[in-house]
Amino acid sequence: MGALLGLDTGREELLPARCLVGRSRACDLILAARDVSSQHAVVQWTGAVWELQDLGSRNGTSVGEHRLAFGERVPLRRGLQLRFGRQSGAFEFVDDSAPRPMAIHLDSGRIRVADGGLLALPDEDAPELVLYPEMPDRWMGERPGEISEVGDRAVVLVRGEMWRVHLPTGGSGTWEESQAGLVVADLQLRFSHSSDEEYVELVAIAEGRRIDLQARAHHYPLLLLARARLADRQRGVPGPEQGWVHQDRLLTMLKIEPGHLNISIHRSRGQLGQHGVLDAAKLVERRKGTRQLRLGVEQIEIVRV
Repeated sequence: MGALLGLDTGREELLPARCLVGRSRACDLILAARDVSSQHAVVQWTGAVWELQDLGSRNGTSVGEHRLAFGERVPLRRGLQLRFGRQSGAFEFVDDSAPRPMAIHLDSGRIRVADGGLLALPDEDAPELVLYPEMPDRWMGERPGEISEVGDRAVVLVRGEMWRVHLPTGGSGTWEESQAGLVVADLQLRFSHSSDEEYVELVAIAEGRRIDLQARAHHYPLLLLARARLADRQRGVPGPEQGWVHQDRLLTMLKIEPGHLNISIHRSRGQLGQHGVLDAAKLVERRKGTRQLRLGVEQIEIVRV
């Protein structure tokens, strides 16, 4: 993803899709030099390239030897040096790839970047909040048992700590489903389990490709959801209503807590995302306001080994 390297500090600054630069605490890249304006400039992704725009700063914004006029936009390429005012150190533009979803911890400045299209907070090992795109201009935040829409630059509370999230939208040309690749709707899931169900192996098949997800403990909740979907299909339940299970019922069947279920679902989605499935969050769907969830794949096979 896009990044600036501070030539004085040696620190790399990752860029959200729209990075406001200045002295104000509302900025994304905060510079302390006195000749930097409160909102000095903006570095933003156009959907094709990064560009720099001066916002009417008193002491100017420069790219190399060129000082930008008020409102002037300049496309950036790797290796260019940027300077905001005269007293602040220079930056080098070192990465011109598209932005990725990210979150910044408001107290420490720690950054979390999405992996496989999923942004997990506070970390991958024990996520309390997972953010994913539902459509080009809409992001959803999922906590144990509930989902809600989350906007770009929203501040979210996770375990008593505040994070600002930066969520690229279709307008910035970064929504992953616009790219060619596998999606959950293309998949067929093949579960293989032992008689005591201590061992559950999962393979995903799509477009002639076989994705071996191996045997993992987090496949077991998926197996239960797959059975619920198949059972409803055999009873003639209409497709949109097939497979929905109340979370409390699933937790009772699994004998686990909501947080443990959330971790298992995140790990299952993460495996698919790492194999290039663009909308891996749809592996498990949640019905808003009902605490119901279901397996998001229609083509299912279950065999006993």
